[in-house]
Amino acid sequence: MHTSDFTSRIQLMHLSSINRSFSQFLIVKMSASDDFDVMLNEIGDFGRYQVGQYVLYGLVFFYSAFSPIVYIFTATLVPHRCLIKECGDDSETSPFSPSWLKDAVPFTSGEPEKCLQFLSLNNTPALCDFDNSMTVKCSDWVLGGPERSIQTEFDLMCSENEWKMALIGSINSLGVLISVPVVGYFSDRYGRKIWLIVTLVASAILTLVKSAAFNYIFFIVFEFLEALFSGGIYGIAFVLALEYVSPKRRVALGDMIAAWSYTLGNIFVGVIAWALKDWRQILWVLNAPALLFIILIWLIPESIRWLLSQGRYGDAKEIFTKTLKYNKKQISKESQEKLDLWENTGSAITTSDGDESLWTSIKLVSKSRILIIRLFICFYCWIVITFVYYGLTLNSVNLAGTDDMYLNYIVASLADMPSALFTWVGMSKIGRRKTLCLTLLVSGLACFVNPFVPDDAMEFRVPLYVLGKLAIAGAFGVIYMINAEIFPTKLRTSLLGLCSMVGRIGNILAPLTPLLTKYSKFLPLSIFGVMALVAGGLAFLLPETKGRALPETVQDAENLGREQKSKESRSNSH
Repeated sequence: MHTSDFTSRIQLMHLSSINRSFSQFLIVKMSASDDFDVMLNEIGDFGRYQVGQYVLYGLVFFYSAFSPIVYIFTATLVPHRCLIKECGDDSETSPFSPSWLKDAVPFTSGEPEKCLQFLSLNNTPALCDFDNSMTVKCSDWVLGGPERSIQTEFDLMCSENEWKMALIGSINSLGVLISVPVVGYFSDRYGRKIWLIVTLVASAILTLVKSAAFNYIFFIVFEFLEALFSGGIYGIAFVLALEYVSPKRRVALGDMIAAWSYTLGNIFVGVIAWALKDWRQILWVLNAPALLFIILIWLIPESIRWLLSQGRYGDAKEIFTKTLKYNKKQISKESQEKLDLWENTGSAITTSDGDESLWTSIKLVSKSRILIIRLFICFYCWIVITFVYYGLTLNSVNLAGTDDMYLNYIVASLADMPSALFTWVGMSKIGRRKTLCLTLLVSGLACFVNPFVPDDAMEFRVPLYVLGKLAIAGAFGVIYMINAEIFPTKLRTSLLGLCSMVGRIGNILAPLTPLLTKYSKFLPLSIFGVMALVAGGLAFLLPETKGRALPETVQDAENLGREQKSKESRSNSH
C-alpha cells in the first residue's frame, strides 16, 4: 500500500469520527432540554436539593429589594425651618413649633417657610422682635423630626435643592438601566452563577463605600456605580430559579418565592429605616451582611439549562447527579443512558453558540416579525409597570390617612404580599396573559379614579390606593414570568435584561412624580391610570405560556403564538 493511500484512509477515518461526534452532538443538543424536563419529573422537580437552593435564592431576592428603594429614606426630605437665636433656639433639635414662631417666620399654606425668616430688629437674644414686612434667608435650621438624611448631612435645605434629592432616585434607575442588559449578556455568555455572585458582592461593597460619602457628589457617583451591579441581581436570580424546575412549578416557585421575598425585603427596609432614622446606619445594617454572599460560590450550582445550551453536558450531568443524590431518587435506565451520552458528547465536542452578544441577540430577534412585536409590547409594559409601581411606592410615604411616613410605606409594601398569591392563582388558572391584562386594568382604574374621590371620603381613597399598588405589584411578577417564558434559552437573560433596561425609563421618571402634586393632586395618579389601562390592552396580544416548555430556539418561541392561534382556529371551526 502506498504511503499516500494509507494517509488518505487515515484522514477519511478521522473525518468519519468527527462526523459521528458532531452528529451525536447535534442529537444530544436537540433533545437535551426536553430530556431534562422528563428527568426532573423522575428525580422530583422540587426535591430536597431544590428546596435548599430556593432558600438561598429567596435571600438573594430579599436583598435585591434594598437598592431600588432605600433612597426614599437616605434622601428623605426632613421638615425644617430657620433657627431663630433671638427667640431662644439653640440647636437643630429645638422645639419645631414654639408659640412665637408666626412672629418670626412667614407661613405658606399653614406651614412655616423652610429658609426664610423675618428681619430681626434686635440682635439681643432676649428680644424676639421682627419686621414682618421684610424677609431674609437663613443658614441654620431647626429640624422637624429625628431623621438624618443626606439633606441634613450635606446642607441641601431649602426648596431649590429638592431636585437634587429627587435626582438620587433617577440616578439609581439610570445605573440600573445600563446594568440590566450588560449583566444579562455576561450572564448568558459566562454563566448565571458567577455573575450573580459578582453583582451581589460588588453591590454590597459599593454601598458601604457610599455610606462613607462626605459630600453630595461623592454620594451620587457611588449611587450610580452601585446600581450598575445591583440592577442585575433580581433578573439573574429569577432566571436561575426558573430554569431548575418544571413548567408546572414555575409560577409557585419563580413567582411566589421571588415576589414574597422581594416584598419582605421592601418591608425590612422600612422597618430598619423606622428604627434607625440615620442614613449611614441604614446603609450599613442593610448591606454589611450581604458580603457573606461570597459563600454562594460553594452553595449554588450553575443552571443546567444554561450548561446544556453551551454544550457543557459533562458539567450538566455532574450537577444532575448531585441533585439525584440529595433527593434520594432513582432514574430510569433510559434516562441514565441519556446522562451518559451527555458526558460522552460533552467531552468529545464543544459548541461556540454561547458567543452571542446582546447585539447579536437583538439581530436574531429582529429577523422575526412576531418576536419583535412581542418585544416592543414587553418594552411598553415594562415602562408602565416600573413607572406606576415605583411611583406609587414613592408617593406612599405621603399617603393620606397617617402622618407617619414609615407606617405608610410599610402598609403600601404589605399590599404586595397578597398580590403574589392572587397572581399565582391567576397564572395557574386563567393563564399568564389574562392575569397580566387583569392586573394592569385593575391598577389603571384604581389609580385613575383615586384623585376624583372627595377629600372627606378617605375611607375610599386609601383602599383604592392600596388596590392600585396591589394590582401593579402583581403585574410586576407576571411580566417577569411572561418575559422569561416567551424568549429562547440562549437569549433569555439578555432579552429579560433588555426589557428591564427599557423599563427603567419608568424608574427614572417615577422619583419626579411627587413634584407634580405641586401643580395638581390629580396629575400623578391620573397619568399612572391612563398608562396602565393602555398597557392592559396591549398585553392581550402576547402569547399564552401556561404549561408550556421553555422555548430553546427562536423557532420554538415563534411557535408559542402560532400553536395557540391554531388551537383557537380549530375550536372556532367546531
